[in-house]
Amino acid sequence: MDDIIKLVRTYRVTAGLAERLRLAEDIFRLIEPDLRFFVLSAIQPPAAQDVLQEVLKSIASSMKNFEGGTTKEFWAWCYRIARNRLNDHFRKQAADRLQPMPQDELWQLVEASSQATPLTAGDRHDLEYAMNLLTASKPECREYLWKHYVFGLDYAEIAEEQNLNYDNVRMKIGRCLDEAKSLVA
Repeated sequence: MDDIIKLVRTYRVTAGLAERLRLAEDIFRLIEPDLRFFVLSAIQPPAAQDVLQEVLKSIASSMKNFEGGTTKEFWAWCYRIARNRLNDHFRKQAADRLQPMPQDELWQLVEASSQATPLTAGDRHDLEYAMNLLTASKPECREYLWKHYVFGLDYAEIAEEQNLNYDNVRMKIGRCLDEAKSLVA
């Protein structure tokens, strides 16, 4: 029987806290390098350390619940936990990206870009009106419409950025455009 599975089985039946901590350290010493490589291959180093700690913490807190009997099952269980923590990280990143840019920051960008090519009064009024409509609609709609119509990203580029498929983005932008049109009417 492999060392890891022996340690895990011993950990599951050990009642003493000090002994369980020693066993957990021994287990982590064996699994941490592979899990570190797994996490670092998925995300950049600054965030990878935090995600790796979350992975190890999740493994530690649920090791008593592991019911497998082989090393292969244990590694599959560990990698499943690691994938779940990575997915949590990616979902948090995606949610952070979907937060709308504050309107004053957006206007600062418009002002900075208008120094090279100044906006006419009519264009500025239209842009302000459109931004207010987008802000009044769902924040997600504002982002999709802004990326598509202002930044000029096509459906495929937005789909890749948002980790969606082409048709989902096309439909979302269509619904958001309908929402914006209803706000104008």
